[in-house]
Formats: sequence, structure tokens, C-alpha cells
Amino acid sequence: MEKVKYNVAIQTYMEVFDYLINNELFVFDSDKDFLKNRIKIGEYGFILETQVTRNNWDEENLRKKLVPAIYVLNVLTKNIDEILRTMNVPVSPSKDYAYINETKTKLTGKKTYYQSYQDLLKLLKQVKQGQNQLQYSDGKIIDFNLIKLRDLSATFSKLTPLEIRTIECYARLEEELINYTAFLLLRDEYGYPVDYPNEEMLSNPEYHLDSTDSYVDWDEFKEYILESYNYQLEENKFDMHGAYSPWEKNPYKSELGLDGKTK
Repeated sequence: MEKVKYNVAIQTYMEVFDYLINNELFVFDSDKDFLKNRIKIGEYGFILETQVTRNNWDEENLRKKLVPAIYVLNVLTKNIDEILRTMNVPVSPSKDYAYINETKTKLTGKKTYYQSYQDLLKLLKQVKQGQNQLQYSDGKIIDFNLIKLRDLSATFSKLTPLEIRTIECYARLEEELINYTAFLLLRDEYGYPVDYPNEEMLSNPEYHLDSTDSYVDWDEFKEYILESYNYQLEENKFDMHGAYSPWEKNPYKSELGLDGKTK
């Protein structure tokens, strides 16, 4: 059984997803009449596009459907080994893998890396809320986090609504990926992995979560995602947070100020 550091597994998933989205390669079989599906990020969130005519991706030839993050993770999980084996997916030069650059924001210049897309989203929310005032002491900046906010503020002002939605979708995917797999880090009071972890253990002081540098089984990591998807599918409990539909009674509200959509 292949072992991998937990944080490396998370980073690998997000880098593969980013590569597929940026290169419009998130394409897979629809299991019907040789047609293809494709995942994209649109004004309402994660979009599943399905061909009506084989090998035709023209706009008028597509059926579109909003899908939750777990759907995206399920498809990614089924294909990730083959993608890693056959495609040259770029790797971040450090453990800080979340980034903004011209690919996602159409800004020029080098990539700016962040620890995670959730951290990036949190910083953007602080910028949006106006918490980017620098504090000085004797003419010197004393809060390095505020320096980052200052630099990010200039970037945020240039983001289009669709680019903002894209960052939110990345952060949501990352959040759910961690939620479905964190059980692999559960340890008992003696430091041993737990055989049958459950949510109650997370609040039980006899158990704790190990470091994200800990090694986990790669197949088990993927199985947690597949099982979570199958459970939600059977129970019809898909969480559409992060996706918006104009027909829903409670439309998803953007964390960065979008009123349900990006137009």
C-alpha cells in the first residue's frame, strides 16, 4: 500500500484540479453514446457540461447542470492516478501551493503563493471588509500580515466577478477535501491510528488529530472521498454550498460580495 504525507495528498489533489481547470482538460466519459462530460467553473459555481452531439463542444450543443464540490472530488478521485501517470502536472516549489497569477486573475507577473486556498479566501475577505490598514511604528511597518493584505488589496481590485467565484470554488473544494479525509489523522490516547473513526471522536479528548505531515494510505485517502460521495448520493444529501441556482429559494451568497452570481 502506497503511503503519502497527508498534506502532500491534499496539495496533489488541488494541483491536479488546477491543472485540469486551467487547461480545460477536466473531461470524462458521460457513460452514454460516446458523449463526454466536462467540469468548469461558471458564474454560479461548479458546472457539469455534457455533450449533446459526440465531439462537439459548441455552446448550443451542451447541457449544463450545477454540481456540488463532492461531485467534482468524486470524478477527480476516479481519475487522479491516471492523470498523475500520464500528464505533467506542475508542482508548487513549496508547501504553499495556492496561488494567484495571470492564469486565474489575468494579472501579469509571477505567481504569489499562499498556504491554502482557504487562507487566500480569508485574506481576500479581510481586504473586502477593509481590514488592510497598515500600522506603523517610527515609520516602519510592524505587522507583516498587513503587508500581505496591502499587496493583496491591489490584486483584489483587479479581480473580475468570475475570478472571485473561481477562488471561492477552489477554497470550497479544498475545504471539503479536508473534511472528508481528516479522519485518517485520528489517533487514540497512545498515538495509534483509529480503525473505525467517526465524528464523535473529534470532540472526545481521548482522541486527537495527528500532524498533517503524518503518512496516510493513499488508497484509503481516496476511498474516504468515494464513500462520502456514494453516501450523499444514496441519501440525496448533496450540499450545494458554493453553487448558486436562480431557481433556488435560498441562493448561495458569495463570501466576497457577489450577489449570487457573477454578471
